[in-house]
Amino acid sequence: MRPTRIRTAIALGLSAGAVMWTAAASPATASSPAAASGDTAWREAGHYDTTAACKRAGKTGIQRHRWAEYKCRPGRNDNYVTLWVRGGGSGAARALNTG
Repeated sequence: MRPTRIRTAIALGLSAGAVMWTAAASPATASSPAAASGDTAWREAGHYDTTAACKRAGKTGIQRHRWAEYKCRPGRNDNYVTLWVRGGGSGAARALNTG
């Protein structure tokens, strides 16, 4: 191989590795607790096989004062439904549910 081809192959390999490393690190830094503000941030609460099961779990969480809002969205690979929740309910309700 010629030296320019070797240099090109090395440069492409390094740039692909840098892109993959950055893409893998992005979700962890984007959803870090320090960047999110407590009760206003959406967070994942579970994964379900059907939308009906997801909605049932969301309504149960509201009734038990574990969160204020919920939404069910397709999962990352479309084989499941993800439950997203926001809010934490009141502190008194949390104390009753944990004990």
